[in-house]
Amino acid sequence: MLRRKNLLVGGLLALGALFLRKFEAWAKPDISPQVRISNQVPTLFIHGYNGNRFSFGPLIERFGKYGWGKKTAVIVVNPDGSMKISGDPSLPGGLVQVLFVKNRFPLTKQSDWLYRLTYVLKQNYHLKSLNIVAHSQGGVTVLNYLSEHANDIMLTQVVKVVTLGAPFNDFETGKTTKVLERNAPEILTPLFKKLKKSRWRYQNQIEFLNIAGDKDDGSFSDGQVALSSVLTLANLIDDSVRNYQEYVVKGKKAGHNYLLRNQQVDQVIGNFLFDLK
Repeated sequence: MLRRKNLLVGGLLALGALFLRKFEAWAKPDISPQVRISNQVPTLFIHGYNGNRFSFGPLIERFGKYGWGKKTAVIVVNPDGSMKISGDPSLPGGLVQVLFVKNRFPLTKQSDWLYRLTYVLKQNYHLKSLNIVAHSQGGVTVLNYLSEHANDIMLTQVVKVVTLGAPFNDFETGKTTKVLERNAPEILTPLFKKLKKSRWRYQNQIEFLNIAGDKDDGSFSDGQVALSSVLTLANLIDDSVRNYQEYVVKGKKAGHNYLLRNQQVDQVIGNFLFDLK
């Protein structure tokens, strides 16, 4: 009995050590030999409300294994807008994880942090263009940022944007989606109206891929964000961008956080960002 208990404890300790190493790895750039890829534009990965290194860490790791890029930098943004940059975010084809220390701040504040970040990338790293992949509130943060700064030549220019489960028509992102599941799309929130009014700033220069989840359980949602709220992005941008695509994942693997663990979603993103054949 004692031997069995010792084996169990030993197994749990080994599993814990493996988990800890993986946790630490997701917070650091990849220093392994460069993977040869055709994509030359760095991509930022921005988590959602209450997100952390686990949000995009596994997805970035999978992208590296697919040969789509390499994790070249991790950028930690502090509440005052200062940031710690580990690695080089300007390397061609780089996969760059962005982490907000205060991950529950409103999207207006996060948009300001994103502005500071793209300014640093342009002025300090001379990075001319980038792509962005953003989850949940992160997607709304990106659109809000673009509605204010997309045509600012002092900043790194955004070429392609991928949003996953982003609540574009919520009153308060991440907190009132359940109300919208019953009422959208008849209700247009102040946030929606503000974003639509400012869409001219990114007119005809950015490509969008909007990914939504529908658990197919009668909720018309991914379990946290209403399908209608995600898909209102099409109404927000109309014909104002170069290219707009949307993709709805259905079934058990369409849950809000599972969108970041779904290899079907990986392939859709890869086709869009990296022009896979």
